[in-house]
Amino acid sequence: MTTFFDSFEKFGDLSKQGMEPMKHFTGAYVDAFEKLTRKNYAFAGDVVEFAVKQARLPLEVTEPKAFFEAQVEATKAFAELVTERANEYVELGNEFKDTTTTLINDDIVEPAKKAAEAVTQAA
Repeated sequence: MTTFFDSFEKFGDLSKQGMEPMKHFTGAYVDAFEKLTRKNYAFAGDVVEFAVKQARLPLEVTEPKAFFEAQVEATKAFAELVTERANEYVELGNEFKDTTTTLINDDIVEPAKKAAEAVTQAA
């Protein structure tokens, strides 16, 4: 005969099993948050560098043609850097998607299949 305490203990065990996958998701989210935040921080630094360079340009270049050419060169370099950063964001998103897909399959889909099989066998 199953006692109340046996049922309570079983409930605790099932709760632990159900919550364990959340640790994996939390770890993935924390990793993604850190990478994204560091990427944003790096991009903010790029923007500051570009802005300071543009602000200093009139102090360093007085010839209008040279000034314009320097602006075009700096803007082109910044655009290339922004493109590179955008590709890094895409890679980061794909990495997070792959990690999440694996976690969902390993921690949700497969255990659900096993539970469904156990229910079918018990019936």
